[in-house]
Amino acid sequence: MSSTIGKLGKLARVLIKNPGEFRDRVLTIMESHADRVRKRPDLKTLSSELLLQQLSEKTGLDLSQFLTETALKEIEAKVIERQKEFLQSGEEDLFHNASLGLARCCYATCRAMQPEVVLETGVGYGVTSAFFLQALAVNARGRLWSIDLPPLGADSERQSGVLVPNELRSRWNICRGRARDVLPRVLSEVKEVNVFLHDSLHTYRNMAFEFQTVWPRLRAGGVLLSDDVGMNGAFEDFCSMVSPAFSATDGSAYFGVAVKG
Repeated sequence: MSSTIGKLGKLARVLIKNPGEFRDRVLTIMESHADRVRKRPDLKTLSSELLLQQLSEKTGLDLSQFLTETALKEIEAKVIERQKEFLQSGEEDLFHNASLGLARCCYATCRAMQPEVVLETGVGYGVTSAFFLQALAVNARGRLWSIDLPPLGADSERQSGVLVPNELRSRWNICRGRARDVLPRVLSEVKEVNVFLHDSLHTYRNMAFEFQTVWPRLRAGGVLLSDDVGMNGAFEDFCSMVSPAFSATDGSAYFGVAVKG
């Protein structure tokens, strides 16, 4: 009961400060509750090693070579150390963090493809953002566009992307708001996307919207990644609809990969 009252109090403060964001958050809460009745899919999964091998074969890019790079080890160590500091300081837990397995895939994909535009929805504390930005820095090209509506709380602005080192932020555009509102505007600006990651609101409606909105702007050979595909059947249904050149689900981290033909 006290947590519910606390959330209502936070929402009330958002209403006073930013009515538009209040609307976004209420709609997000309603959508999340409505999605709980959906049945979770029985996904066929691959091991991380086999997924990476097949992804390399389908794209013609050897992703495995980038998993041994010093730059990857450096950003992973920095993120892990920053996570420890964050927890030791008495901050909230790191529930909204992506897995390191997904983050490594993001890094390797970005290094291999040498993208000009990487787009992600959902930042949380910035695990995948940090790995994407490290890859872009090593590539010495490209930008990361992130769309994020941080968790409700007084410190959400400070905590959003907190794991991303300052020296990597020069290639980062952060757009605050609900993906359903912000994503079309970002796509109209960037025109074409090389790599896309969904990691925002994991409801069927929102995931399907993001996949279907980005796919036409994803270049041929581009990669779509999605975290938490086991939450509902949106990724599975989307792949059945568009028939990508390759699609698979990682069995350890439960993220999905689809390559546009």
